[in-house]
Amino acid sequence: MDRVFIDGIRVTATHGVLASEKVNPQPFEIDIAVYGDFRSAGTEDSLGLTVDYSELGHLAAQVAKSTSFDLIEALAEAVAKSALALPRVLEAEVTVRKLQPPVRFSANHVGVTIRRRNG
Repeated sequence: MDRVFIDGIRVTATHGVLASEKVNPQPFEIDIAVYGDFRSAGTEDSLGLTVDYSELGHLAAQVAKSTSFDLIEALAEAVAKSALALPRVLEAEVTVRKLQPPVRFSANHVGVTIRRRNG
């Protein structure tokens, strides 16, 4: 199975359980990979036979900015669901990182990775 991916989509959004996280936007980072058979895109050199990573990145950013979720797991699910609706996509893997987590210890980020399949 072939993979089209983007790492490090940066968005500012309002996701989190705390009331302050619903009011004060914070930075998130999203990695997304979609899987399918994109062989014909390579042999025919045609964008129409694969997943356009520009469209994929815009989709992920739009989902993150348009809805506020309590959990980053829910954000990852929504991004994966949108990616799975694209033509030729059989599986989607999404990682969401909260870059400034409200925790009482030092951490670069917290995150979740999910992998979902059509059908």
